[in-house]
Amino acid sequence: MSLKVKIQDRDKEVVGKGTIDGVVPFYFKDQGHRWMVRIGQNWTFKERDLVDGSTPSTSAARNKMCWAIAQFRNQSRGVTCA
Repeated sequence: MSLKVKIQDRDKEVVGKGTIDGVVPFYFKDQGHRWMVRIGQNWTFKERDLVDGSTPSTSAARNKMCWAIAQFRNQSRGVTCA
């Protein structure tokens, strides 16, 4: 996996923008109580955290990014182009 991402640790959110494998667009946003990731044009994952009102951290955001990329790759394995 080659993820190049610029992480911005804002007041109450962590945002990551970049690419996977140098070409696939990647966007991540963690607001503490919920987070989402968009990979490519069509793959999106959203989740609410159990702890409401928590402040997002850069290290937790990186773990979520890696987990989401693994899910994206697993779901993309069976896709073939006609």
